[in-house]
Amino acid sequence: MLQGIRDNSKGLVAKVIVGFIVLTFAMFGVDSLVSLTQGSNAPATVNGEEITERDLYQATQLQRRSILASMGAQADPSSIDDNLLQSMVLDSLIEQKALLVEASDQDMRISEKMIDEEILKTAEFQVDGKFSPEQFDAAIRNAGFTRLTYRETVRKEQLLRQQRAGYALSSYVMPSDVKRIIELDRQTRNIKYFAMPIETVRSLTNVSDEEVKAAFEEQKNSLKTQEEVALEYVELKREQLVGDVTITDAEIDEQYQQIVAGFEAQEQRQAAHILIEVNDDVSDAQALEKIKALKARIDAGEDFAALAKEFSNDFGSADNGGDLGVVEKGTFEASFEDALFSLNQGDISDAIKSESGYHLVKVLEVEKSQVPTLAESSDKIRAELKVEKSEQLYLDQLEKLTDLAFISADLVEVSSELGLEIKSLPALSKVGGTDPLSQNSKVIRAAFSDEVLKDSLNSSVIELSRENAIVLRVKEHFPVRLKTFAEVEQQLKDELLTDKAAKQLAQRATSAIKEIKETGDPANSAADFDLKTELNITRVSSNIPPQVVIKAFSLPHPADGKVSVDTVELADKSLAVVIVDKVIAAKADDINEQEMQAISNALSSRLGEQAYQTFVNEVKGSAEIERL
Repeated sequence: MLQGIRDNSKGLVAKVIVGFIVLTFAMFGVDSLVSLTQGSNAPATVNGEEITERDLYQATQLQRRSILASMGAQADPSSIDDNLLQSMVLDSLIEQKALLVEASDQDMRISEKMIDEEILKTAEFQVDGKFSPEQFDAAIRNAGFTRLTYRETVRKEQLLRQQRAGYALSSYVMPSDVKRIIELDRQTRNIKYFAMPIETVRSLTNVSDEEVKAAFEEQKNSLKTQEEVALEYVELKREQLVGDVTITDAEIDEQYQQIVAGFEAQEQRQAAHILIEVNDDVSDAQALEKIKALKARIDAGEDFAALAKEFSNDFGSADNGGDLGVVEKGTFEASFEDALFSLNQGDISDAIKSESGYHLVKVLEVEKSQVPTLAESSDKIRAELKVEKSEQLYLDQLEKLTDLAFISADLVEVSSELGLEIKSLPALSKVGGTDPLSQNSKVIRAAFSDEVLKDSLNSSVIELSRENAIVLRVKEHFPVRLKTFAEVEQQLKDELLTDKAAKQLAQRATSAIKEIKETGDPANSAADFDLKTELNITRVSSNIPPQVVIKAFSLPHPADGKVSVDTVELADKSLAVVIVDKVIAAKADDINEQEMQAISNALSSRLGEQAYQTFVNEVKGSAEIERL
């Protein structure tokens, strides 16, 4: 089941529908959704408009699958905090609703043509680079959408984009500000710096036994071990059972005959249709009247394709004369398919009612699949039967494993009955161990459960995947205890040495800064270290430690005949003394107009994003929000 969730969340449907959710959730910093509220059909209202339970449900289920997919093979639904995530998703939907209400109040609109274009260019709805109505219908149907509800989702997405673009495209930066920013950004500096490695000072530092013992006495009540358990377990894998499966020629022949029967029953039809939608502007009766009028014109001799191109509301097929391509059973609604597969080649149906409206359907061609030979199919059939039988064998063994784990006093009987090797895991704490299995949240939770840890029982079966399960028990328990002096002596000594060395470094750095400020020459202070000179460094110089670059550009311009100097801590806890000799200003006038414009656009876009976020906060802050 879990694998199915992951598979669905990675499919085309998820990629398409999640686009709208990702857009709004990227804006508002919310990256996950969870389960439904119970009871009311409107968990919240914004300025009188409801966020319905269905709205919350659709967004929740899709994002929940996405979360599980991102967890990979170790996906564990129970690790999701439903209460916390439910609150987060409702906050985000409230924000989204407030923005949509504001867009409506400002008379912002998205035309039907814009929605058509957006859907037609969506890659997930295309086959071989061309929009496919079948792909589109299958994708949105699997996600619980009709064409109308999906179009409404696209409309909302486009409105939010338009709203955001209004701020991004209307922000600007004055040319003088652009020049000033460029001059600061492209300014260069001449610097000198030398690192004072903490290890060099540390190696010359001593810590007495008395100091270490005093530190132990001071900290001993906080120096504790983590609770740990050493585990043993047995593991059942489906792939290991494949070798126990035998497939006979008779079974292959039986499966082949089923395939033949399936092929004989399977039929494909190339079809075209005309759709008249029922919507806010066209009632059911009006749509039916219009489709009947079109049928009468076709019966009178007018061309089906020409009428489809002129009148059909199916934007995906209208330009192609209503051509839907090759259709198999299970692609469209039952009413549509029943009519389609009851017609002969060249026939045209009467009005067909569907969720979208009314159709006329024409059978362009009837195709039957060619049955492969037994020789062509046998290897594939054998492999599929092996998988099928091994899956059943795995389920049988899994049931036995469940029973044996429950009734056995240890893993010996389980191992003997099922032929499974008893394996061991090194000690792990509640934060996990060092290998993938001991880092699995299900394993950690089971290992420290009362039934396993306190009652010394076998765990229940832990399903790591659809084809892999384990049962574990605690081999040895290591409770929390105070560490002995011998266990922490070296740790305390290292900490004291580091502390002493850091203090000595700080004192030495302070003296170096004072001397360099007075003399302007770092040579004496850097005598024991590697003094480096770097000319014309930029803010993105990569051959210098980034901490040194940041410090160099944060120092003030040196006065005439002086230097600017300070220290900065490096990634390895060493200190570096940074000296700025000279600041070289950049000249914005040397930058060509095209580059200047690109920089101005980037700065304007950044200001626009900031302005939009301010707008979002103001809209939500002024909205009348009720939570139920």
